[in-house]
Amino acid sequence: MQAYKERPVRFVEVFQHREWQIKLYSISIHNERVADKNIILAKTKLDEWLEKCREYNLKSYQIATLIIHEGREGCFAIISWWIDENMLQLFVYLKVEGSEEFVLFSDRGMVSCVWEMAVLWHERNAWVKHVLKCNEPDWDAYLGDHININT
Repeated sequence: MQAYKERPVRFVEVFQHREWQIKLYSISIHNERVADKNIILAKTKLDEWLEKCREYNLKSYQIATLIIHEGREGCFAIISWWIDENMLQLFVYLKVEGSEEFVLFSDRGMVSCVWEMAVLWHERNAWVKHVLKCNEPDWDAYLGDHININT
């Protein structure tokens, strides 16, 4: 086991993919920000990944969070969105070193690591603040609420 060290968590952008708004974050063990090629590759998979919102017959808000995390095992892509007001649907994909393909990694119960949980905790708090505690959800405020962690 290696001692815990902070990793830079960087908000990258909010972008539109079809009818979805996506909040994109970067975490990297190697650099200040993940490599552009990993972001670009993850974006090419969004049609397939977002299709999973249909696995439950529950309302989705077409707002997702995508975390690209370059870790020791390879490059992870963690995509999540809120369903049925207050539940998070989440999938983890992994692209191992030398591969150009993200493969589903959460099919046996894997959720997220401690660095990714910082982003998910922030997103949880932003969802409560801007959506659940309001008479009318403030989607713009939610999309504009993001986290950066310096190391």
